[in-house]
Amino acid sequence: MSFSWHAIKQDRLRNRVLTKLGLIPYLERCEVIELGELPLHCELYQYNPAAPTIIFIPGIGTYSQLYCELLARMSDRGFNLVSVDIRGHGCSGGQRGGYRVSEVVADIQLLLDRLQQRFYGPFGLFGCSLGAKLGLAVAEQDKRIEALLCHTLFLAELPPDIWHFMGWNSLYFSNIFTPHLKVNLRLFVDIDNLLKNNPMGKYADRDPLLVWDYPIYTLHSTYSYPSRILKQRLCACSSAIIIGDKDQILSLNYTRSIIKRSAQPFDLIVINNGSHMLPFDHIDDTLQASCDWFHNVFENQSLSDEASVSASC
Repeated sequence: MSFSWHAIKQDRLRNRVLTKLGLIPYLERCEVIELGELPLHCELYQYNPAAPTIIFIPGIGTYSQLYCELLARMSDRGFNLVSVDIRGHGCSGGQRGGYRVSEVVADIQLLLDRLQQRFYGPFGLFGCSLGAKLGLAVAEQDKRIEALLCHTLFLAELPPDIWHFMGWNSLYFSNIFTPHLKVNLRLFVDIDNLLKNNPMGKYADRDPLLVWDYPIYTLHSTYSYPSRILKQRLCACSSAIIIGDKDQILSLNYTRSIIKRSAQPFDLIVINNGSHMLPFDHIDDTLQASCDWFHNVFENQSLSDEASVSASC
């Protein structure tokens, strides 16, 4: 099941909400890209074909359009931004809420193939919350990703606490017997608390594009998918984790423990007084910190490439 982009644009209630929030000018700048048989729905904010291109993966339950202000304003600072509605989310096709991590990785690689035909700058990934886990999975398998920015990050090999450990392990047995049983997101995430300061929060229960129910197989794939970064570095990829110091989902201490134990070096970007909803509740700070980090990474890589060329001459 998918929701047509054109049908969504005709939703009067939705348009009233977006107009009231001042988001229509950002959305009018976006170009829709659809890939494959699903189809996979992507939204492009173009800057220049030679500029760095950043693929954005939204957080759990959400979709690209919600992040339009962040994406458009990042593009204004010198990047091509391409946000992906992962399969089963937003305007993409597939069973609602249904995906396996390996499928998402393949989808992003298909998108990279398409983008390489149009853009010739370096590629980066910006994963938001659960999207960071998916972004890491892509970066571990595709050398085209030269920069990875994770808005929080969790690893299956390093549960935050005993409760996460028990919950993630229980998914193994549930996946054997009831893989298609759906679990409501509100059972394990305090959505109401996260949305209390979000201007879109009042519309959330009436938003048909949000995903609230996830099949067990999706949750099992997400929370059990292995990562290699505790043992080896990513190929040709700089990485960072951005997190609010008051994050309600994953603590700053947990993030520091990942960085300490990881063989892959991570820069740590902390947003003071930041909650888990950085792209919405702390957009200016998140925008500045994210753009600064990507610019620094790509500039340093460019200088390194120039030095390598000079040394070989």
